[in-house]
Amino acid sequence: MTKLGQITLITGGARSGKSRFAESFFDEQEPICYIATNGLVQDDETQARVLLHQKRRPVHWTTHEAYLEIPSFIQQKGAAAYLLDCATMLTTNYFYHLMKKRFGENYQLIDQQIAQFSEGEKQAIEAEILAEWSAIITAAKEKQSELVIVTNEVGLGIIPEDAFTRWFRDVFGRVNQYLGKEADAAFLVVASIPLKLK
Repeated sequence: MTKLGQITLITGGARSGKSRFAESFFDEQEPICYIATNGLVQDDETQARVLLHQKRRPVHWTTHEAYLEIPSFIQQKGAAAYLLDCATMLTTNYFYHLMKKRFGENYQLIDQQIAQFSEGEKQAIEAEILAEWSAIITAAKEKQSELVIVTNEVGLGIIPEDAFTRWFRDVFGRVNQYLGKEADAAFLVVASIPLKLK
């Protein structure tokens, strides 16, 4: 049942069952808006995962595929409840959106510039990402819409080899910390078993 204005965070590792658990939050008859943040699907493996998720959703759910302008979409759509899957992909796509605004569509140039970022530049970019998440949370609260956010628990795996990936993993972690602080309820899903955190 929809809980007006409630923010719920669901985190877990890959194939932990977190998305399925998030989908179970809603009554099958509720008109849910599913926000898919994956962006353009470019390979067969990702396409297969997307199709699997689509088949599981009730046919009366609506889907909004986007990772930009989510706050304005929530403000204008005015749905009672949203399921955003997932925060990690939105953060990734939003980061590269910021990079393309700075350096254009040349990904080789983007990679070169990323490798040279100063600590100040990294902090400024992270602040922009967190500001976008703050706007998403604010929009949901102002519209009194329930928002369930799925994210990846990124701190339990191997330490990334290169400096940029280690920094970006830390960005994911701090986004999750922010979402956990703002959430009214939070769950960690392990082997399809949900553990209530708050």
